Amino acid sequence: MRANLLKYVGLWLLVGLLGCDLFAPRPPEPPMQEGGTFLQPDTPERVVENLQAAIAERNAGNYVRSLAEDFTFVPTASAETRDPALWVGWGRSAEEQYFSALVAALTPLAVPQLQLSAPTRRFENPTRYVLEATYQLTVPHTRPDAPTLVAGRLIWEITQQANGLWALTRWTDRQQGEMPSWSELKRAFVN
Repeated sequence: MRANLLKYVGLWLLVGLLGCDLFAPRPPEPPMQEGGTFLQPDTPERVVENLQAAIAERNAGNYVRSLAEDFTFVPTASAETRDPALWVGWGRSAEEQYFSALVAALTPLAVPQLQLSAPTRRFENPTRYVLEATYQLTVPHTRPDAPTLVAGRLIWEITQQANGLWALTRWTDRQQGEMPSWSELKRAFVN
């Protein structure tokens, strides 16, 4: 028994001399995913909620997670006329580039806000949902050449993906009145 006690005392002395702290907390592991609000997109409405949350939280990762791999954006007619080459092939990567640049230009502590009003919602078939709504987006950023308030009408086509989850597949922007549209904001931040 005395021999076992000496072994344990010797082991603890060795640990102490080597400076190894067995009971110290280890460094935290990096998070598995980006923070922010992101709900499982198991309904089309969740995709809309996730996009609104990503905008308010300035979260480019969650914004892009809401887009389908084959996402396309159709700008307003006036934006397309002004810069037709810009919009050719506008897809998920261009959308990510625009939103990341916008987030980088937001003023500290700014909370962008997307308001949707006068919505009409319909399922065109069991895997295709369409939301049409009037939008107003406020984005307090530092760029003098880009609007901080845009408004118009959007058409979001949200489809069920092969994995059963929903994602924004096609976004059509429509001008309403004289206020700059979301297309103008995207154009300013992607150029």
